[in-house]
Amino acid sequence: MNEAVERVVDYLYEQYDQPITLADMADVAILSQFHFARTFREVTGVSPGRFLSAIRLQRAKGLLTTTELTVTDISYMVGYNSLGTFTSRFTKSVGVTPIQYRGFAQADLAVGTSTGAAGRPPEDDAAVGAMAGWMSLPPGTEAPLMYIGVFDGPIPQRLPVACTTVENDTAFQLDGVPEGQWYIFAAAVNPDEAPIDGYGARVARLVAREGPVHSVRGQTTMVDLRLRPCSPIDPPLLLALPVVLDRYDARQPVATPA
Repeated sequence: MNEAVERVVDYLYEQYDQPITLADMADVAILSQFHFARTFREVTGVSPGRFLSAIRLQRAKGLLTTTELTVTDISYMVGYNSLGTFTSRFTKSVGVTPIQYRGFAQADLAVGTSTGAAGRPPEDDAAVGAMAGWMSLPPGTEAPLMYIGVFDGPIPQRLPVACTTVENDTAFQLDGVPEGQWYIFAAAVNPDEAPIDGYGARVARLVAREGPVHSVRGQTTMVDLRLRPCSPIDPPLLLALPVVLDRYDARQPVATPA
């Protein structure tokens, strides 16, 4: 079934600017709509519609940072027929408006890259806990800069509720994580690696995702993150971090030692 899902993901990357229905995707997978939708979610962790939306918004992020096209033009180029719908979905998913995101990239700002609750007003009596643990890398690989964030769903989007960056280390600590169920996402990048395309962004080649993980008030939840090479079926990154790592190219695998 992974092959069918990968075939659909390739189709979505190629045709994201066109109207695409669930029936279209099921035809590519050669499955019934019901079976396809269930299989796609089981394999990727998200619905086909959310995956398509993530691809479109990822492409929009790239166009915002590398061109002077208007937001209206970009919205149509990535498959939206309504500027209002595009702006609303971009803001909800990325955490900032398209104009704000373009401004962050131009000003060389990274949003929410320090440990703690991002985008939330401080509350002295907040019901928060902490998460800590270690990251393991594939044998023979190096990743001097790693980003770890806590998100409310399986797609890394909006501002994380807590996040940090770690350099040349595999231990991490995330404070100020509100009580509840969360997903932890980690991505490893090489700051010296040249961008693979014209977007000018660092590229994450190793990722890890765990969740849902329960945060308990006043306690530290231990989590081990096992990083692996990006897969074609990994949903695109949508968080507003244009400098730390704007996105990763899941379809260009890491070269691992023999």
